[in-house]
Amino acid sequence: MSDHRSRLETKQQASAIASPWSLGMRLRGALWSVVWLFLYRPTPKPLYRWRVLLLRLFGATISGRPFVGSSTRVRMPWQLTMEDRACLAPDCEVYNLGPCIVRARATVAQRVYLCGGTHDLTREDLPLVVGTIDIGEDAFVGAQAMILPGVAIGAGAVVGAGSVVTKDVEPWTIVGGNPARAIGRREHPLAPRDGVGGDPS
Repeated sequence: MSDHRSRLETKQQASAIASPWSLGMRLRGALWSVVWLFLYRPTPKPLYRWRVLLLRLFGATISGRPFVGSSTRVRMPWQLTMEDRACLAPDCEVYNLGPCIVRARATVAQRVYLCGGTHDLTREDLPLVVGTIDIGEDAFVGAQAMILPGVAIGAGAVVGAGSVVTKDVEPWTIVGGNPARAIGRREHPLAPRDGVGGDPS
């Protein structure tokens, strides 16, 4: 896997308090907040297809039948990609100031924070730094974990509950802790064994 830092982008802004986003994008975000509050958030669990439809109407790239919880917050739907049977569980926070991809059959459990933005603290103007978060096929991100900008979680990988992931996770690897470190390998029918086979994607 490539270095996660290659997926980071520093936004241009006039000052530390100036927004890097255009007026049109800010208005789009404000409209989405209203739609989320009145048409998305109150819906019961079985109406996930309605919530997915709202995300799609605001620009999300959707394939198959993913699931999103009614209390899941997505900052910028137009920067979200969800594939078949991908899951964003209740109370997830998708702070996707950069693109966020949740691939087929990947599960992002309750209260996970997908943090797609930070700031360059080495500069006086504190510019916004955004990065793509990519959750691989069949991966599992445990409850209350935090994924930082630019990080890719490999296919079939497991992130332990409460972990803070600061760099890429190799496929079919179990990581845990703060910062997260490899603590094992995942046993799964699709996982390569004894060096035979490759990435199932």
